[in-house]
Amino acid sequence: MERTQPAGYLHTGLDRYEVFDFQENGLGELKSFIKSKKLPFSFHVPFFRPSYFPYIGVTTFFLNDDPNKRTLSFKLIDNTMYYAKEWKADFVVTHLTWKDDSPDRKNAINLANDTRLKFCDLADRYKLPINIEFGGYSGHFHEPEQFVDFVSDHPLLGICIDIGHTSLISGIRNRNFFKDVETMAPYTKSIHVWNTKGMEHCKKYNHVPVHPSQKAKDGWIDIKKTLEIILAHNKNCNIVFEYNHTYYDNIPGEVKEGMDWVKGIVNRK
Repeated sequence: MERTQPAGYLHTGLDRYEVFDFQENGLGELKSFIKSKKLPFSFHVPFFRPSYFPYIGVTTFFLNDDPNKRTLSFKLIDNTMYYAKEWKADFVVTHLTWKDDSPDRKNAINLANDTRLKFCDLADRYKLPINIEFGGYSGHFHEPEQFVDFVSDHPLLGICIDIGHTSLISGIRNRNFFKDVETMAPYTKSIHVWNTKGMEHCKKYNHVPVHPSQKAKDGWIDIKKTLEIILAHNKNCNIVFEYNHTYYDNIPGEVKEGMDWVKGIVNRK
């Protein structure tokens, strides 16, 4: 199949960065930048896109019926964990679910249980936390309680609540978004922050930078309320702004206003 172009995102967070889906030949410049900042950082699987994985970076096959595709995803997270340890990243984030999950509920649950055991082994072997990003646009593994069960028995496993995706999934699953967030909040270790007005809006604009001017009455996610729910359970969550661009140090004024607004919310907790 034709290889898709790596995204190459270095996402800015609150006093941190998160690396996602770089090309291998760009790693030298990336490492120099991160070292110069002297801030903590995390890796989002894939850290870089190796030649054996031609799919878009967010693709995962952990719950896929094809054992060869599952092997690809396990190889990819192992590769990311290896480099995270070598570069001294403080944790790794991975998707668990994707659009090609098993259509059979029993098999999907069995695959999730097997994946959990393998993630526990990876975390122990590399002595690095793994944050499982909440997902579930399709398939049978999409309930907050399932993600809680996945991480709750191992101290190095936690949940990454992606605010935008969680809202969209709650909507298509006819659930209460804030109840979903509340369920996962005690087990949440990191947060991806961006905003949207819904599925069609997201298809058009993708990850919109948050800003205090975005009001829930106009269809936006209530970012402040969402953060307050999560931070009430864990005020030390790592926060990453997952936007459509890599800014490095050239953050546009309006984007920075939104980042500073979030920082104010966090500091009040």
